[in-house]
Amino acid sequence: MQIHLVVPGLIWPAVSALGPASGLELTSLAWLIGQGRRSFAPFEPLDAQLARLMGYPDDAGALPLAALRRLGEPALPAPGAGSDWLCADPVSLSFAREHLLLNEFPADELQPEDVAALVAALNDTFSDLGTFEAATPNRWYLRLAAPARARFFPLHDVVGRPVRDFLPEGEDARLWQRTMNELQVTLHNHPVNQAREAAGHRPANSLWLWGAGMPRPAARSVARTIQADDPLMRGFALAAGCTVTTPDCAKALDGDSLVVLDDLLLPALHLDIDSWRTRLAKLEHTWFAPLAVAVRSKRLRALKITAPGDRGTLEVEVRAADAWKFWRKPLPLDMLLKSIAPAVASPQHHSGTR
Repeated sequence: MQIHLVVPGLIWPAVSALGPASGLELTSLAWLIGQGRRSFAPFEPLDAQLARLMGYPDDAGALPLAALRRLGEPALPAPGAGSDWLCADPVSLSFAREHLLLNEFPADELQPEDVAALVAALNDTFSDLGTFEAATPNRWYLRLAAPARARFFPLHDVVGRPVRDFLPEGEDARLWQRTMNELQVTLHNHPVNQAREAAGHRPANSLWLWGAGMPRPAARSVARTIQADDPLMRGFALAAGCTVTTPDCAKALDGDSLVVLDDLLLPALHLDIDSWRTRLAKLEHTWFAPLAVAVRSKRLRALKITAPGDRGTLEVEVRAADAWKFWRKPLPLDMLLKSIAPAVASPQHHSGTR
């Protein structure tokens, strides 16, 4: 039996904090890192890595990420066949010096009644574009009336960066850039956002559109159990004909499993070190400790940990057959992070994320 654990956000971003895990009791994670065979691959977008894990070929072109994420939304009915979608996530734009920067919202910051009012206003004003809907307060969608002939950049690529470097490209680029400006005006002037600003709260003053791609046949099904809460990964799994469940370590140990743990992703993106440390300590208790025990006892034949980050992707392969190699000493996470070379600036436009 083997488990593949994908943990985006485990590698703390290079731009901040040396020793982010200092003082945390991460003995099981340190044992797994030290015991395993480690490799470090160049930066690759998270969605491209998830696609490859689910069997999509590298040369498949722009993936329909919005349609896939919409498919993976547990709170919404399955989308109709043949629909074209965009993710239309609410964001807050603000100026920092001469740059317009974008930040997303956590799941609990926008109130459901405010979201309902904003979505209703968008549908009244932009009915020619299609239909807006909200799966959660921070995950919205646009079901397009006509396919978008433009390329868009995923939200996670843009957080905290100058928006001007990630505007839509392609045949209808100017149309969609103008549309995004009009969306900003409508949202900025809405009473919900006026009230939020008056109360000192961040306004949802724009939408970030992304994830366009022509729907096409799903990748071939993979013969493993899929565990994930992330709706994009759930969508990949469902499109491939796989059963997908909520992450649960005990159930993962019942058979070969691919598990995506996204607990650390948003705290890492937002440099929220307190939340990152709290969640990492929880993962140590709920995942790394029982998996280390399973490897030592040979209940688990092999464990692979994949940790995509802004510097690259760490991979650790731990095998039960190697557990007796006492000279492989535990390697604390902070020590590992210090050993990783500083990030090389990745190109702002890369086809794997459009």
